[in-house]
Amino acid sequence: MNFPIDVLESGAVVLGTEIVCDGFLSDRRVRIQSHIHDDHMGGFDTSKGFQDLYMSEETHNLLLVEFNADLLVRDNLHPLPYNRSTRAESSYFRLLPSGHMPGAVQIEVQLNSGMRVGYSGDFQWPLDEPMEVDALVVDSTYGSPQSIREYTQAEAETRFLELVFAKLKEGSIHIKAHRGTIQRAVQLLGGEIDATVICSSRLASEISVYQRFGSSVGSVVLIGSDLASSAVADHRYVRLYCKGDKSPDQLPEGTMITLSAYMARRDDPVLEYSDRAYRVALSNHADFLGTLDYVRATGAKYVVADNTRGHGVELAQAIRERLNIDARPSTNSSSHEWGAG
Repeated sequence: MNFPIDVLESGAVVLGTEIVCDGFLSDRRVRIQSHIHDDHMGGFDTSKGFQDLYMSEETHNLLLVEFNADLLVRDNLHPLPYNRSTRAESSYFRLLPSGHMPGAVQIEVQLNSGMRVGYSGDFQWPLDEPMEVDALVVDSTYGSPQSIREYTQAEAETRFLELVFAKLKEGSIHIKAHRGTIQRAVQLLGGEIDATVICSSRLASEISVYQRFGSSVGSVVLIGSDLASSAVADHRYVRLYCKGDKSPDQLPEGTMITLSAYMARRDDPVLEYSDRAYRVALSNHADFLGTLDYVRATGAKYVVADNTRGHGVELAQAIRERLNIDARPSTNSSSHEWGAG
């Protein structure tokens, strides 16, 4: 059977002959945006002028924060609630939460033939509702058998809080993470620490979107405000760094904590570079075993493993050998970037 799914050189994900996800394709009138991380925003400026764009309501609001003046006047952006069946050309699709960050979705498409194809987007595992499809494009960020974590995310969260509590006694805390993960850190810290949490106005605007959609993210204080300046002078504060925020090359005092499972240890969520620099494997991505569990849960009979980060070949082989499901890597070549959380 011919399953019309793939990931192209541009990173665009093809689902059938009418829909593209996370990229621009000139012969597709419909683009579905899985979430707002930069590595999924390829060709977005072009798409705004030529395609109908569909996304979750949270993603729409986060895009307004980033492109406010432009997107507010456009009528080709369509925010949708989860699980609503929506027609696009001759196909129907629905968006299901992927657990990766607020607004991030799995994309399930029913083609005119009746075949169901889907794109996982970036996803966490376990999920309350994995989509059910015949053919699947699956994210392979942690698609290598080497990417197995011998600890739970609950354990990683506990170790992160323990580290923050301990290092606050010595000075300020500086936390660097991708979108979604940084808000998760603020949520964990809320009500747990006696310190001012400081961030840029851009990040504060994003946090307000999460709060509006029911996320219990704690309060933050803007850089440059009187309260922030007082906390900085006392060296008792937590400073957040996310997209658009330049983190310092060298801290005059305090501790830097990077939140990412990329290059993390298999057996310990905390990697210590020095007594003032750490990496904690707080991740909104499924690891290798979680990815296999997700594939199994979708019921897919055919799988394309996204090869964008170079693990598509390994993951496709594992899916064939361990799950006995027909699988291949996507046709795009690999590129290696800093892990997306």
